[in-house]
Amino acid sequence: MTRRSQRLFLALAVMLPLLQSACAGSTTTNSRGQPEAPRGFFDRLADSLSERECNVIRFTCPYGFGAADEPCDCTDPKGVVLQGRTIK
Repeated sequence: MTRRSQRLFLALAVMLPLLQSACAGSTTTNSRGQPEAPRGFFDRLADSLSERECNVIRFTCPYGFGAADEPCDCTDPKGVVLQGRTIK
């Protein structure tokens, strides 16, 4: 093998597992414990780029961009910082 073909083989050997893991879906469950249908690549991409709100017990506040159902902090009108989860 030439030096160029060795580099190409190495690059493919490294990139193939990375691409497979990036495209692999995960199984999630909804609030009732039932499995949800797998989401496509473009759905996941749009989901990661859309704006989120932080949902605490009594209200929501703007949070920024990112995935849903991640921990977040939100300050209520009295100035108390509350822990919540991000929503769409």
